[in-house]
Amino acid sequence: MLGGLLGGLYLLSVYGALGRTWTQQSNVHSPQQPNVHSPQQPNVHSPQQPNEHSPEQQRRQAAVRAAMKHAWRGYRTHAFGLDELQPLTQSGNIRWGNWSISLLDALDSLKLMELHTEYAEAKAHVRNIDFTRSPHGVAISVFEMTIRALGGLLGAYELDHDPLLLQKAEEVGRTLARAFDTPTGLPYSQLDVNSPKSSGAGMASLAEAGTIQLEFKQLAQISGKREFWDMAERVSDVLEAGNRTHAGLYPMYISVLTGQYAKWTEYTVGAMADSFYEYMLKQYIMHGDIKYRTRYIASVDAVTSMLVGRTKSNLAFVGRTANNGRLVREMEHLACFYPGLLALGAQVLDRPQDLTLAEELAHTCFVAYNMTATGLGPERVYFIEDSALGISANDPRYMLRPETIESLFVLYRVTGDQKYQDWGWQIFESIERYARVEHGYAALVNVLQTNMTSNLEDSMESFFLAETLKYLYLLFSPSTVLPLDEYVFTTEAHPFRIIK
Repeated sequence: MLGGLLGGLYLLSVYGALGRTWTQQSNVHSPQQPNVHSPQQPNVHSPQQPNEHSPEQQRRQAAVRAAMKHAWRGYRTHAFGLDELQPLTQSGNIRWGNWSISLLDALDSLKLMELHTEYAEAKAHVRNIDFTRSPHGVAISVFEMTIRALGGLLGAYELDHDPLLLQKAEEVGRTLARAFDTPTGLPYSQLDVNSPKSSGAGMASLAEAGTIQLEFKQLAQISGKREFWDMAERVSDVLEAGNRTHAGLYPMYISVLTGQYAKWTEYTVGAMADSFYEYMLKQYIMHGDIKYRTRYIASVDAVTSMLVGRTKSNLAFVGRTANNGRLVREMEHLACFYPGLLALGAQVLDRPQDLTLAEELAHTCFVAYNMTATGLGPERVYFIEDSALGISANDPRYMLRPETIESLFVLYRVTGDQKYQDWGWQIFESIERYARVEHGYAALVNVLQTNMTSNLEDSMESFFLAETLKYLYLLFSPSTVLPLDEYVFTTEAHPFRIIK
């Protein structure tokens, strides 16, 4: 996903530390529930903070809601029914097979933010989408369609309980299930929906194979169809049984034909692997299966010992290993989800040391934003051994990504420290200043440049609607809004209620 050699470095010094409620509790459940989860559920508790929804936070929440309305207006006007908005050319694309991915991904955000007219129109369109075919013959990513399409429909169903959404989620699930018709049960990474047989490349990334469990197990629970659960569980078992050399860490690629991991590999919690580790903890929280707790703890211990490094000024980062086993002192924006995962795990599993590391890593992720001219974070940062921090010149893009905001949200819910709200607001103000355009929001070519002439990309990915704006909205909402002791968020920020 994120390749290439490091270019020159722009070195920047860093000094010291920088420094309307959705309360509807539904009693609506599918009448038929498969008996597929353990009886004991882990305890997740988000302490309510005094004055947490002050007039200032209400103002911030309203501003994020207005941003969502603006982004959706651009999509509705210029790309409705297509996959993504291209805001600079006022057009849309069909890069995900023309399943209206931005619309599906945004459903629960629209519902959560009480954008009633927009939500009703979007939901009405869902009825017209045929998930059994790809209108333009584009092979679809099984991973992306699982987290964006299936997850989006299930997240919206969680807040709405319209049977249409569940019906369409089952349609997506049945279509994607064809990709699991392999000798091992691991899914092909790509699926030609219009072909009668499943097919695809023989290798899949760790994230592609290991980030389908929450969505398919949730579909099984609310539909009563056990086969979706069994399909997802088999994948987890194959991933665990594959050849590995480091306890707790998993190679980045695996053969869907043999179930064996590639020997040429590196270890990372960034691209190609990130959400696999995320779903260990979240499967334990959702279903209480102790094996996922054990695997998660082993992974955190391994990441802490092998992938975490520090600069001379004591900035903590989580890097990756090269093929020779050496630590690469580089952190991707995608890896900035990890502080939030650590904070959630620290609370659920009573591991205070993980919360300490979570706060340190979140600080680093915020520094990566705060040190640039635009106040927006690049795709990756590189840490100099004898300096504080540098920005890799070969990929200084800002793609409207959610990971840092996600971690700030979780850390605020876990600690109640208002600085995380303030950091999030600072980032939101930078988004408004530099990424907002007339017809939506656009990615930046270079976060080091404030001259916006030729510094914008014609792209507004669906995760901006599904994740970035949702997590910002929740950051400024009371802890009673989708509380962490009642909901688990998928890797695409779709809320699933914990069934206890």
